[in-house]
Amino acid sequence: MIKFDRKYWKRWRGETVVCMASGPSMTSEDAEYCRYKAKVITVNSTYRLAPWANVHYSSDHDWWNVHFRDIMNTCKGELWTGYSEYINDYIHHCPYNKKIKGLSNKPGIISWGGNSGFCAVGLAHQFGAKKIILLGYDMNDKYGTAHWHGAHEDPLRKDFNFPKWIDHFTAAYSDFKRLGVMVINCSRETSLPLYYRAELKDVL
Repeated sequence: MIKFDRKYWKRWRGETVVCMASGPSMTSEDAEYCRYKAKVITVNSTYRLAPWANVHYSSDHDWWNVHFRDIMNTCKGELWTGYSEYINDYIHHCPYNKKIKGLSNKPGIISWGGNSGFCAVGLAHQFGAKKIILLGYDMNDKYGTAHWHGAHEDPLRKDFNFPKWIDHFTAAYSDFKRLGVMVINCSRETSLPLYYRAELKDVL
């Protein structure tokens, strides 16, 4: 286990960070466009679209059980999780707190938010991002699936509580504004309210 310590707090101070979630609107073209233009955090299986990313994140212990070997063979970036019971010598740990509503501003603690995509945004904030760009944050299954890669295999199939996820992002909105962190939703399709929408190439 590699514990979060002060060397990670604000280490990307002032930088732009792209968080790539797994919504069905996430594309390989958008992922590739971000290469070399910003720091990148992938969420769950989106590491397949950007194995070159700086950080690969998941808070799902069962996901790690299935994908750890492949991600170790495929990816160059750091591996991070918030789940305390799936950690080893290769995975960095920034624990999440399920009781926090909104954004955590405490070093080494992120807000859970009910999903890994929210945790990844919290990690970007821990690292000091001044601008955070969201890709693949659809928050719906408009296309008949919740992921760009289709449904997870049986051990990973879960229900998707989109209203709960949106509620956590809504609670964090005022926190980001207060802290002066710009969050731009460049997802091609999204049900996430409040956050400024833009075309990826207009803001990066």
